[in-house]
Amino acid sequence: MFQLLHDKRHNVLLTRLSGTLVVTDVSLRDKAVGRFVARNGLARGIMDYTAVEAVDIPIEVVVERSSKPPLLPGQARVIVAPREPLWAINRIFAAHQLFRQGEEPLLVRSIEEAYQALFMVDPVFEPVAVDRLSRLEGVTHDVLAGIESSRSGADAEERQRLRRKMLRMLDTVLERGPAARKVTAITLSDVLNAMLGRATVSDSDLKTTCTTCKSHLPLSRYTISAGRETTYACPGCGQVVVVLAAADEGAGSSLSGYEMGRFIVRTASDIECPGAMLPKCEP
Repeated sequence: MFQLLHDKRHNVLLTRLSGTLVVTDVSLRDKAVGRFVARNGLARGIMDYTAVEAVDIPIEVVVERSSKPPLLPGQARVIVAPREPLWAINRIFAAHQLFRQGEEPLLVRSIEEAYQALFMVDPVFEPVAVDRLSRLEGVTHDVLAGIESSRSGADAEERQRLRRKMLRMLDTVLERGPAARKVTAITLSDVLNAMLGRATVSDSDLKTTCTTCKSHLPLSRYTISAGRETTYACPGCGQVVVVLAAADEGAGSSLSGYEMGRFIVRTASDIECPGAMLPKCEP
């Protein structure tokens, strides 16, 4: 997990990471920093790994991330990595950034060294307010983690089969023009399975209560309609409780909600998942 803090006097954005570092932390942090820059402009940066206890990120992800443009271009950046394997991982990241981007962050062992490198005296960091999109992304992360921890892992072959199915269906859904063909709807469980690493779920594992007639049923009992958007309607009263749309169409359809891979998921009521709850989207 991570927290963003900002020292306005020195204009330094601090990312404080803790616990087990996973791939999702990298993507969530990148998006949050991008939104901070959009609101406040560029700032110098510190990535503080002092409180990280374990690392669960493949080295290829580190290399891929280093090939992308820096989030704070032209700004001094300092990475605090007090011990291994964090030091080695970030050394690889910095070296690849120097090779590909022509600039690299400074790597130090302590937060005090980071302050010195940025000529900060008596820094005062204040938490950056969590915006709505970051809050939704955090909820998605927690739901997936809850499902992972509560479910028995599917074997690798089954997980890959589910991923291939989901991506194949998505590519078909995204087709345009007269050549586009009708396909079976992509389900909420398809979307979740494409993001889960060690677990699988089905629509029968996901339950919700209709906001109109109050019936409590698994999503497998709901009526699914496929089109530019996939909808789940209550079998009793017809009330739509879940809508799925391709992420690149979210703006066009005015759909906002949880971003899950290449989809936007909007929920009108809480979705009960194994080991977690996906709350209904804000009005």
